[in-house]
Amino acid sequence: MNKIGLRQERSNSHSAQNKKGFSLVELMVGSTALALVLAGSFSGLGQAMLIEENVHSSNFASQLLQSEMDEIHLMNWTEVSNLSGKGTFNPEKTFSSIPLRSPSYTRIVSSLGSSQKQIRLQVAWTDLRGKSHSQDYVTFYTKDGLFDYSYRAL
Repeated sequence: MNKIGLRQERSNSHSAQNKKGFSLVELMVGSTALALVLAGSFSGLGQAMLIEENVHSSNFASQLLQSEMDEIHLMNWTEVSNLSGKGTFNPEKTFSSIPLRSPSYTRIVSSLGSSQKQIRLQVAWTDLRGKSHSQDYVTFYTKDGLFDYSYRAL
């Protein structure tokens, strides 16, 4: 046999080994790449779920505040003037279930002279990670006058 014949045999036997399957190194590299892609996907999915829960909670808190504000706007001056100081309100009379984690409901009424009141409603809750969130509405109610409210999220 000559050197050219040996090289051809080695070359043929080496290509036969490549056709049998992947090497262990190739499998490890592929598995590592797949694990990184899956880890990133699951991390993104977790973030998306947290964002969705926060948006849903924020929208529901806005509905609670708007409902309570509408109840206050239906009151006459005598009923509004009887509200004073810091207290709570109960949204369960309007909503059968409240999908907020550890909610609290606060109403703060301040007198701005003898014929005007500032009424602040606040809903506070925590998210899946335990971070606190709150939203509040403020309205000014005037005896024999017009009133309006403004929205502010904290």
